Formats: sequence, structure tokens, C-alpha cells
Amino acid sequence: MKSSNLILFLLILVLSAPLVTAQQEKAAFFGDLHLHTGLSFDSASSGIQTTPDDAYRFALGETVQYLGRPVQRNRPLDFLAVTDHAEYMGIALEAADPEGVFANTHWPESIAEVYEDTFRHMRLFANSGFLATEPPIEEFLTEPLITTNWQRQMMAAERHNQPGKFTSFIAFEWSPIPGGAHMHRNVIFRGPSYPERPFSSLDSPYPEDLWTYVESLEARGIESVLIPHNSNMSQGLMFAATDSYGDPITQDYAMRRLANERLVEIAQIKGTSEKHPEFGEPDEFADFEMISLAAEEGADPAGGYVRPAFARGLEIEESVGINPFRFGLIGSSDFHSGVTATEESNFVGALGRSDDMADPNMVLNETNPITGEYATVFSAGALTGLWAEENTRESLFAAMERREAFATSGTRIRVRLFAGWFFDEDFMDNREWVSLAYAGGYAMGDDVPASGTDEPMKLVIHAVKDPEGANLDRVQVIKIWREGSEARETIYNVAWSGDRTLDAQGNLPAVGNSVDLQTAKYRNDIGSAQLATVWTDPDFDPQQSAIFYVRVVEIPTPRWSTYLAVRNNMALPENVPATIQERAWTSPVFYSP
Repeated sequence: MKSSNLILFLLILVLSAPLVTAQQEKAAFFGDLHLHTGLSFDSASSGIQTTPDDAYRFALGETVQYLGRPVQRNRPLDFLAVTDHAEYMGIALEAADPEGVFANTHWPESIAEVYEDTFRHMRLFANSGFLATEPPIEEFLTEPLITTNWQRQMMAAERHNQPGKFTSFIAFEWSPIPGGAHMHRNVIFRGPSYPERPFSSLDSPYPEDLWTYVESLEARGIESVLIPHNSNMSQGLMFAATDSYGDPITQDYAMRRLANERLVEIAQIKGTSEKHPEFGEPDEFADFEMISLAAEEGADPAGGYVRPAFARGLEIEESVGINPFRFGLIGSSDFHSGVTATEESNFVGALGRSDDMADPNMVLNETNPITGEYATVFSAGALTGLWAEENTRESLFAAMERREAFATSGTRIRVRLFAGWFFDEDFMDNREWVSLAYAGGYAMGDDVPASGTDEPMKLVIHAVKDPEGANLDRVQVIKIWREGSEARETIYNVAWSGDRTLDAQGNLPAVGNSVDLQTAKYRNDIGSAQLATVWTDPDFDPQQSAIFYVRVVEIPTPRWSTYLAVRNNMALPENVPATIQERAWTSPVFYSP
């Protein structure tokens, strides 16, 4: 940093009185905030009997039994939230037990009759649960049953929480599907205080009522964060311009949503929700692990994706003064197996009998009885990265609240993002650049106020490859803003490997592909181990609100379905690509004039 600019930078630090006087060094911790065990009825319907204890043991790197075979992660996770469905939590296994609480009822025999038909078994619970097409099953909704199974969840998490080594979050999933639209949220609690029972869509299918539930808990000192997911399957309702009753979003609605829903899941087994390649500006990397649910007539498909939601939030802010879609980004598995096996080369299955890896022919060549799709259409899940001081519930939860979070497609890329005005091109040459960036800039997830100067805003970006994974292809900045009444978006290639050069339109040639499809191996002889830049927005307008997030893309590697086919000497499936470019997405920085 030039001496004159350094003096100015340090002077501004003193005058601006930073929010923190000392920054403890933060590390990137990786985990999964969305996993189901046999306590979720749709998991039990597919033959899953893994428990929350099994889930935590697997995340810790231990061997567990899954569908009669031993499975183990290559690398343990740092944290995990088991998020079994609040709807009939634990009931499918309870009701099927001939010696359990329903032993003297018709339920064990009734469930046994439909158990071998996964679809019929799931519908038995789903029609009166998620879908609400039939009345609730009242004998499954007694308070002793609800609270007992909730206690099972909490006790398992408490048994495996190891502050400083491994964090287990107590959580559940609220799972309404009104008219077939997935409007699900995961509810993650900070602790050490917890509610007496979870809140399900049988209590209410409206997110406004879920907010009331968590707001009442917060008044009692019970903190939580809500994380919407599978917006790609919401038929455009997740990020609609209206509330649950079809009325325009008000300032009160926007304020409550912003306060309660700090994060959104951008990637998981049922596809990515960043952007659909069929609408918006061209994006060569948008068609990645896509699964789209057919929308009903009149639906707004753009309302199911993150990037259009950011633009819509800016529009709503112009109207009511608050942006309800100012959220950070995470990735999760949403596996219904109890084992969060998100490694492409070590994917052991995620949906039970319908994708049993013991029968690779079924996985690669037979359709899933629930979805009607080949099992290969599903991804190997995703992970959440959190920048935190230590691996504890308190520190990781604080990272979620301040949105200092990023998503990956299962890889362990570490990526930092800071915004500010006083970063020179050689800023990162200073060994203390991270501390200086925290002290004088704004980290991912932050709201960035105007600087009061004419200087254009700059981003400091640093990405490091997964130590056991592939090299990096490129770093991109995605900018979303409004120009007049129009939403705009631009993708900037800001750092890349090799000696490639941008064309006149800012496009970058492909990095190449070293994957051998005969062996499912690749060479790390292209790409870079790390990419870093201090980037200045060439089109910055200090009077214009804008949202910036970063996407880091790896070089091509084999997809899980390719690893499976090669291991079993089978033909590669034709309905999915043989290789993928795994990636990371940061939470944005949100600039407001």
C-alpha cells in the first residue's frame, strides 16, 4: 500500500471508530445445516432407520451402517444440524413398531401393508402432513408424542456437541407444500435454551406464523435463524413480491423477513437455486446441477431463484424502504439417509431404497419411484462454510446471523470477500491484510453504507482450493442493481488461472479439461491453487444500490455418477454430464447510498 494511502487508511480507521477494536483471527468451518434421519417420515418410508446419533457419528468421521453396509466420510465435518421434519417427527417408525406405543392399534399392520411400496407409504403421511390434502392424523399429534421425539433430537445433539472440535446444532424443518410449492424452512437454534416442541406446517402453513413462533421464543431468550431452501421447487413463491395471502409486501413484512431469514440455501441434492439458465442475462455457468419443478399456469419461475430475488428485493426496497431479500448464502445436503456423504468420489446415496448404491444398475438406469427421475439427476449435495473465531455453537451461530457464510457444491474451497474504498492494488501484499480488511472494510454479508467520497467501491477477494480437491479455474463477481425501473445484472471475470485473456465482451476462454472418463481421474496440472485480487467496480455509481457476490469455479472433475459407473464397469449415464465444475458462492455485500 502506498504510504500516502496508508496514512489516509489508518486515519479513517481512527475516525470511524470500528465496531470491533480487536479482530480475533477467523477460520473457515465446513458443515451441513440440513439433514434427515429415520425420524423424518419420508426417510422412514424409504427404508431409512438411521438415528440422529448415527448422523452425528458419521459427520465426525466414524463408520455407521446404512442400508446394511458400512459407510464412512473421507473427511469429518466441523458442524452438523439434524433437521428432521417437524410434521409427524419420529411417528413413522413409532407407528410401525408392533411393540411400541401403537402396539394395540391398527397402525403397525396398516403400515406393514404399504411399507414395500415406498410411494404408498409416503403418501400415507404426506397427504395429511406436507400436502394437507387430507385431515391430520390426530392420534399422531398428541403432545407426549411430539415432545418425546423432539427430546430425542435434542439429546442426540447434546451427546455429540464437542466445543472446539465439533458443533451439533439443535434444529428442525418446517415443511409445507401448498399446491405442490416447496416453501420449507430449516430452524436452527443457538442454544443453550430451546423450545418445548417444534412448530410444524400442521400448526400453520404460513411463514408469517412461523416468524411469530420464533419471535415469541426470542422474547424468552431462545434465538434461532430460519433458512429457506429448495426455492427452485417453490413455483416462484419463495421470493414472490406478495405475502402468503397474495397482498403486496409491506414494510412490516419486509422487516420481519429480513430479521428472521438471514440465510438462504442456494445448493443441495435437489438442485441449485442460483439462477435458471432460461431467463435473465446469459451465464455460461448457470446450468449446474439443475432440477426444476414444473410450475403451475401463472406461476413466476424467477421467484424461485436467488439472483432474481436479489433484484426483486431492491425493487421492494424502493417501495417500502426495506429489502426483505437481503440474505446470505449457504449450501447443504438435504439427504434423507442420515449420512451426509457430500463427497463426489465417496457418495454413498442419499434417498434410501430408491438410490441404493448396493445396486448401481438401479441408480444409473432405473427411475426413482417418488420423482419419476433417474437417481442420477440428484447432486451429491453441498456444504456450508462459516467464518468464525472458534468451532462452537455461539461463534458459528453468530457467523450465520451476520451472514459471514458461503456455500460450496461439496468441495472445501475457502473464499473471503471484503468491500471498501481504501484498498490499493498491492493491499494484499501486507501480511496483516485480513485484519486490516476487517477493521476498515466490510465482510461478506455486511450492509455497506456510502463512503461520502467519489471513490469507486473495491472488493478484496481471496480464494484457496480445497486442500484435497481440484485447482481453481476462475473467480467471478456477480453484480445486481436497478437502473430506472429495470433490474440489471452483470458477471465480471476478475481473477483466473493461466495466461488466458478476456475478449472484448469480458468473456474468458475455458480452462480445459483433464478428466479421463475411462478411469474417473483428473490431473491438477491446470488451474491455480489460489486466486486473489483487489477489484474495482468499473461501473460503480455511488447513488445506486447494488448487490455483489462472488462465485469461485474449479477446473472440471468427475461427477459422482461417473465415479459410480467406472467403479462398476458400466456405461456413463446419458441424462447428466460426466464432469462438473464444482464451485463456491459467497454471501453478498449490500451497498446502499
